[in-house]
Amino acid sequence: MRTARARVGRGTAACAVALAFASTAHAEEPSSAATSEDAAPAEQPPGPPRPPLPPAPPRTRLPWARHIEIGPDIALVNRFGSNDAAGQPTGIRLKPAVGVGVHARWEIFDYLRFSAFFVHAEHELALQTGALAQPGPITAEPREDGAPAVRSLALGARLAPTLPLGERARSWLSVGVGYDRFDFDRMRVSDPGGEFTVRERGASYVEIPLGLGVSFDIIRRWLTIELETSGAFVLGRGGDATREGQAIDAQGRRRTIGALPQTRGSFVQTLGLSLVL
Repeated sequence: MRTARARVGRGTAACAVALAFASTAHAEEPSSAATSEDAAPAEQPPGPPRPPLPPAPPRTRLPWARHIEIGPDIALVNRFGSNDAAGQPTGIRLKPAVGVGVHARWEIFDYLRFSAFFVHAEHELALQTGALAQPGPITAEPREDGAPAVRSLALGARLAPTLPLGERARSWLSVGVGYDRFDFDRMRVSDPGGEFTVRERGASYVEIPLGLGVSFDIIRRWLTIELETSGAFVLGRGGDATREGQAIDAQGRRRTIGALPQTRGSFVQTLGLSLVL
């Protein structure tokens, strides 16, 4: 009886072990399937080689064009006029002077340019006897041994129809508008009763310059030399310089000082260099 029970127990245990093994194997099957599905696909055979890139297009240089010119000038400046604003002679005129300037030009297109200019000069005054309505000699102050002077400047702009003369030369006519300023130095009048001072005075005008010029490229596309001649007539009555003034002499008396000349026009010749940009 005991032997039979023992056999039954061993059989039951064997069946339980077999069932557990089967369930374990059944549980592991999906994992194995998933692992097989996640495996990397087989390598594809290499395709044909990539064709070479086409050759680069040839490099082309952009055509050169003249745009802006800028440079310094040496100027010979003449200012005309010896009468005051009322048309009365003053006995004074401005001597010609060598000045300096600067210019800039922009080529709008081949046959038209725009330019800006500046010219500065210092003119010595030529005084006749009785100038400024004073009988005594007149000198500059503080330069008492020198003649009085006036500083002039002209600032303006022009339009210039331009004619190319080959690849390196050009000529042009110009018309424009500008601003003129004159600053007369302080002066000293020698009088029998003692010396006294005449204060500084100034005048301003609008000018209309007309010009003719020619240029040539010394270094092609880099450096240009040019010569320009212009004449201008001025508009306006100036300032306090062209009217009578007053001063206090050595005795403390008020003295009437005559007017300085009103400028009627100018004539300017410039020789310049331009850097081509």
